[in-house]
Amino acid sequence: MTTREPEFPPVPQKMARTAAAGPDMADDTVMVDAHTPATGLSTMPPEIIDVILEFLIPQPPEIGETRPVAYSQLMVDEPWFDFTRCRRGLRSLCLVSRRLGEMARPSLYKNVAILDEAAMLLFFRTLCSKPHYGLWTRYVSCHLTLTENSVIREVRELLPKYLPTFAPAPETGALITAARHFLQMMNQFFPSMVLSEGDFDHVPQALLCFILMFLAKVETVLLQVPISDDQPEYDVLCAQIEGVQDLFRDEPEAIPFQNIRTLLLQGDPELAAQVEDDDCECDMPDTWGAQPRRYSSLFASFPNLTTLEVSSDDGVWCLAPEEFSFLPMDDKPPPPPFMPNIRHIYLHNSVAYPGDLHHLLRNAPQLETLYMAPRGDGALKEMIDDGSSSEHPESLNIALANHAKNLRNLDVSWEDIWGFECLVGPEGRLPSIAEMTSLRTLCVQLALLYGKPSAVLETPLVDLLPPNLVELALEDWWWSNLELLQTLPDWDTQAKVRHYQSQHLYRTTAVRTLTEFARDVRTRMRDLKKVVLLVKIPWTWVLEGAVSLDFHFDVVKSVFLAQGVEFSVKCDEV
Repeated sequence: MTTREPEFPPVPQKMARTAAAGPDMADDTVMVDAHTPATGLSTMPPEIIDVILEFLIPQPPEIGETRPVAYSQLMVDEPWFDFTRCRRGLRSLCLVSRRLGEMARPSLYKNVAILDEAAMLLFFRTLCSKPHYGLWTRYVSCHLTLTENSVIREVRELLPKYLPTFAPAPETGALITAARHFLQMMNQFFPSMVLSEGDFDHVPQALLCFILMFLAKVETVLLQVPISDDQPEYDVLCAQIEGVQDLFRDEPEAIPFQNIRTLLLQGDPELAAQVEDDDCECDMPDTWGAQPRRYSSLFASFPNLTTLEVSSDDGVWCLAPEEFSFLPMDDKPPPPPFMPNIRHIYLHNSVAYPGDLHHLLRNAPQLETLYMAPRGDGALKEMIDDGSSSEHPESLNIALANHAKNLRNLDVSWEDIWGFECLVGPEGRLPSIAEMTSLRTLCVQLALLYGKPSAVLETPLVDLLPPNLVELALEDWWWSNLELLQTLPDWDTQAKVRHYQSQHLYRTTAVRTLTEFARDVRTRMRDLKKVVLLVKIPWTWVLEGAVSLDFHFDVVKSVFLAQGVEFSVKCDEV
């Protein structure tokens, strides 16, 4: 039999970001010659093939990764390496025979990454002609900033090539009908649409909206969003998704987006890398990043959304920019929460300060998990350094007390909040944590519990923690260590020894505090199972060639063990 060309040429001849992204490259099934004896996978029992296919389902990299380079240049330990290899294997299986194609294609479509403009158009073409393919997808990610000029221009240049090849399925449902009308409109108006006049600006957003509508069972969606005011936000995409219900008013059972539980907003990582580059000659903004509040309509349009994950956010977590102020709030009633159903929020590379998290907690009243890893790029914010240690009305401590009744998992940290201590709580502490009876896992810096290192012995650690913890991670970090952290890579052996010797008193007090906590823990915290000490400055505890990290904690570990609690100490760098 003759073979039909697949949607994409063989992977090695293409950039990985096209080949890895092409979920429709198994549209056509390649039949083996009728005279060729069936061997190998074609003769295996389907149960064994299913196990093999399960191992080949590609797992996408974590949020915040840039798109892959050329397929042949990817190294084994790079984030996209396994993803591209797994997709290549599944694609090859789809082209072996009709039987293997039918078995492998659902695995090929389960996790889809759109890595360039051609992949987005080809994926949309496949879904138009074979809508049932979209029912296999559970994860989809778009690694294009849709309002970026280069993306808009590339889509404009590709459409003349691909528009004539679209052949929508002969169905009469609302979605296929709408897609058919969209393609007819594009064919009619495309020749007169002028790129330089903005006629084409919204087309990439419309394409992605249609793709999401076809993926009726998708559970996780990653959108790459702008981090600069030079690129407009996705107002059109949000409005289109918000209006989808009207499109399906005669088919309410077919309304899309019902299975989306996780939304990942990825601040453009390529642009972020340029801004963060020390050698960048560009004008760096004081504060830059993704603006999650601008996507509040998406949170409402995805009725079962429970998890929000954001990379490189700008730290503003209130609906109106003027509401973000370090002055006391006026008498106006606050707007209603714009994340009323979100239960889990993860912030990566964030510039959110304690006052920002106050707004976040207020806008997510059902929140159960809050994780925040700081960007640490010295983003400028208005300073509050009036010499007062009184608590600010928008402090994180007040928010934890008043807006975190359901919080079960808390992990927040900063490198330096000098001048912002009043936005943490009284004297830069979080005393409300001790009253959070719903909290089960906690990762917290010692500075947020005690305020300053000299206070380590003043209050027993057990009095500063909630009673129902199951897992606890204590980060050995104080704001005064920031300068040490910045110079750490340049330390020679003598500098490390000098620092170790200067920390003798601190080590003694810290170990004593941990030992007393271990003795008290079982009577005060009956559910605690695991304690971890996270060390940020390794040379506080380590003396190369003489003292290991665990040396100081043998007694602490044994006391915890006697109480049935696992204790360990970990270090960022040794």
